[in-house]
Amino acid sequence: MRPLRLSAQAFGPYLERVDIDFTRFDEGGLFLITGPTGGGKTSLLDAACFALYCEATGGRRDFSGMRCMSAGPETPTFVEFDFALQGAAYRFRRERSFTINRRTGAPVAHDSHQCFQLEEAGPKLLESSAAPRAVTRRAEALLHLNRSQFSQVAVLPQGDFLRLLRAGSQ
Repeated sequence: MRPLRLSAQAFGPYLERVDIDFTRFDEGGLFLITGPTGGGKTSLLDAACFALYCEATGGRRDFSGMRCMSAGPETPTFVEFDFALQGAAYRFRRERSFTINRRTGAPVAHDSHQCFQLEEAGPKLLESSAAPRAVTRRAEALLHLNRSQFSQVAVLPQGDFLRLLRAGSQ
């Protein structure tokens, strides 16, 4: 898997839309996400994992736990992750938007989960659902990794380097 683009809004500490173009780093092949403690590095990795699996890297945070606390009900939360794999490109998108219940005035959440294959003619929808599971299964089938395995391989948790070195191939 080669990351191409990551976009997020009202996700973690990012209230405003953030877009990262990973193709700018193609020349070297490797890149490092660095910055001060609390700068949002882990949230970027969480966004990629969330787009694929609808769970953050630790597996304990869903939409409610990842939504920026400063976001109002008019601001949707979304993550969108584009990546290349075996000569094809894919986009995984998760979004939560809100409407206001006319009787109670309370916000009502609406979730959307989508997976596309990116083609020259435009994105081709592969999966779409109000529930996360079908799109998550598509990520697992493409990557041959579940969320836990992806987190272990792609996102090296702080302090777990020794565990990674000792991990079996399974």
